[in-house]
Amino acid sequence: MSKEQRVAIVTGGSRGIGRQVVQRLAEEGYALVVNYAG
Repeated sequence: MSKEQRVAIVTGGSRGIGRQVVQRLAEEGYALVVNYAG
């Protein structure tokens, strides 16, 4: 049995445009890896 999972890596995903991208991908069901430099 095979189940495909959509995965995205987002750099700079904690603020601004990156945060909006992360939110949109999460709404669409993506598994996310989010990176940021604090």
